[in-house]
Amino acid sequence: MPSFVYRAADTTGRVIRGVLDGESEADVMRALEQQSLTPLKLRREKSKKSLAADGSGSSSRSRLSLHELLEFTRQLKVMLASGTPLLSTLGLLRKRSHGHYAHLLDRLAADIQSGATLSEALAAHPRTFDSFYIGTIRAGEAAGVHTEALTELIAYYERRAGLKRKIIGALTYPAIVVVTLIGALIVMLIVVVPQFKTVFDNAGAELPLPTRVLLSMSDFVTGHGLALVIGVVVFGLAFGLALRVTAVRLFVGRAASHLPFAGPIFHLSTVIQFTRMIALLERAGLQLMETLKTVQNMLMPGPVKDLTGEIRRKVAAGGTMSEAVDGSTALPDLVQHMIAVGESSGNIDETMNAAAAHFEELIDVKIGRLTTALEPLLTLVVSALVLGVALAIFLPMWEMNNVILEH
Repeated sequence: MPSFVYRAADTTGRVIRGVLDGESEADVMRALEQQSLTPLKLRREKSKKSLAADGSGSSSRSRLSLHELLEFTRQLKVMLASGTPLLSTLGLLRKRSHGHYAHLLDRLAADIQSGATLSEALAAHPRTFDSFYIGTIRAGEAAGVHTEALTELIAYYERRAGLKRKIIGALTYPAIVVVTLIGALIVMLIVVVPQFKTVFDNAGAELPLPTRVLLSMSDFVTGHGLALVIGVVVFGLAFGLALRVTAVRLFVGRAASHLPFAGPIFHLSTVIQFTRMIALLERAGLQLMETLKTVQNMLMPGPVKDLTGEIRRKVAAGGTMSEAVDGSTALPDLVQHMIAVGESSGNIDETMNAAAAHFEELIDVKIGRLTTALEPLLTLVVSALVLGVALAIFLPMWEMNNVILEH
């Protein structure tokens, strides 16, 4: 279903901007009138395909990292807060930039100069600025609070970057241990074990099962090493391409939430993202249906994303968020309670922020427990592997030594 960007006035005369889905302009006009809004401007939102075709869309060269996005937002906020006009701000940023970042700023300035708002200019680069970023800016424009919206975005993305660093930090040590262990095992199978094989063959003694297994692994790795490397590379490329398929991303997202140790952390991070985005977009003044659409688009595939879609459907049918989440297993009971309290009090942004703060503390505890649990587990695995290799090598040597002593 196509999306339409609208500019409308409410009953008090306040101008509101947003995006609505509809089969045609007439459908969107009727939807706006049902919300007591008077349409002022309406245009069909360009698809990613058409944006790319006319050159205004984002390309891979225009994509910004999270660090670059934060820097852009901080600089934009400082310049606008000082009273510098938007076009002048982009021009000053352009003087200190180069490469794909400079090209992006040129495109934004050109679109704004031709009459687009900042959110509309950002929306032409969907691979650089996600729907959450654009929605927050759009809400800030509607309320006339650019700098406040940018401040909220900075706080959100800083929290997101901090959570990402915590999760990566917790998984770095296990990853290093596993990679080192695999590398050491491969070197042993290729370099060390073949030398013992010559000794065992010359002895002519019957080898125990662990030794036979180790020698078979060595023969396989040395005989098919190139094929194994090619297979790993092909698998990695195929997996990367498969992740572009929605069904595969959905499967991976759901599987990640069921992983031992790390699964609860991934799920909690999605819950935190859900609560923070709801709070920020509600505080910015975005309409509920657009808020839910933006949140659903941003969430990682999994139970929380599915539930957000169900909330959208029930709210569109006249229900409430609290009714939609009641009894769900995707969101913790605390979040469900906070949604109900927030709806009844009209302060859902505050209750969602409180829930997010609670779960951010909880995820810190879980990350600490994950690190504590993985260290002895990895030590046990490494010890078992070293013991197995040692027995496989030295058992036949002990048997040969016993035979020599008996004779």
